[in-house]
Amino acid sequence: MRDLDIRGAGNLLGGEQSGFMAEIGFEMYQKVLDEAIRELKRTEFKELFKEEISRQDDFVQDCTIDTDLEILIPDEYVENITERLSLYQRLNNTENDEELKDIYNELQDRFGHIPSQVDDLFETVRCRKLAIELGFEKMSLKNNMLRCHFINRPDSPYFESDIFQKIIEYLQTQTNKARLKQTGKLFLLIAEPIPSMKSLYDFLEDLHKYCFATSLEY
Repeated sequence: MRDLDIRGAGNLLGGEQSGFMAEIGFEMYQKVLDEAIRELKRTEFKELFKEEISRQDDFVQDCTIDTDLEILIPDEYVENITERLSLYQRLNNTENDEELKDIYNELQDRFGHIPSQVDDLFETVRCRKLAIELGFEKMSLKNNMLRCHFINRPDSPYFESDIFQKIIEYLQTQTNKARLKQTGKLFLLIAEPIPSMKSLYDFLEDLHKYCFATSLEY
């Protein structure tokens, strides 16, 4: 980043942009840039990139989780703020459950018994990864009610995909505590009671297993 600040790298990362990039960090800058490029592909150049935007990896890139539960690494558990930030980043960058288990065991070894807030944090990371594969852009868990927001683009090929059809099938045949709600042109999955992050993970895991039980074509 320092080298790019000094020398620049063309218009995208040159003098006009380097300050902004330094403010938010290179990885976040790259994420914002990728989102802008995907949006242009989907609007201004959708005919040119129609095959690319029909693929599953263009459905959902990330999922935010909003909850009234306390999900964090307490100051009294890991006192050093730099260490806490490093742990948050490592959790965010994990790619599989084995990496999560390694970090969990490391925390136990270094800092002792895992507090409930940290247990919930690990469940949140697991839930987020399942949600992305299922096609949820945002999830809200408040007052024991779960709201899963699908892609905020009614024209997305996701809504014609096998996975969306599997989710509908699951809601119709496999559970009595969740339903699909349509608001305008957008869809929302509502489930209750979901009293904890562990309950949320169990629900998403069951839904994920059902949707991916057989090989899906995108």
